[in-house]
Amino acid sequence: MEKIKLGILTCSNTTRILDCPVGACLKDMYERKGAFDEYKNQDVELIGIISCNGCPTITGEAIILPKIESLIHYGVTHIHLSYCMTVVCPFVRKYFKVIRNNFPEINVILGTHEAHQTNDKFRCDIGSKLKERRQTIIP
Repeated sequence: MEKIKLGILTCSNTTRILDCPVGACLKDMYERKGAFDEYKNQDVELIGIISCNGCPTITGEAIILPKIESLIHYGVTHIHLSYCMTVVCPFVRKYFKVIRNNFPEINVILGTHEAHQTNDKFRCDIGSKLKERRQTIIP
C-alpha cells in the first residue's frame, strides 16, 4: 500500500489573524477522524500546511496555484481544504475546482477535523472574533 502524502490548505483569516495553530486538524489527522477517516489503516505523512491569501481576493486562483505547486514539489498526493475553509470561505468551491482542474493527479478533499459545533455557530463565532480583532487594528 502506497503512503498517503498530505497537504492542508487553511484559511488565512483563521491562521494568520486569529492565530489558529491548526491543532484540531492535526489531532484528527493523527487519530484518523473527520475527513481523515478515509485513511484508517494507511500510512500517512504530512508534507505541509499552507494558507490561502486571505479575503477579499480577486486573484485567488493565481495565488493558490503556486502554493499548491510547492506542496506537489514535495510529493503531496492529497490536499485537504481545512474545515474552516469549508464553512466560512466564499472561495472554497472555486479553489477546489481550480486545484482539481490544474492538478488532476492530486486528490482534493473538502474538510479536515470533525465539527465541534454547528456550522452556523462556527461562522458567527469566527465573524465576531474577526470583527473584534479588526477593531483593535483599525480605529
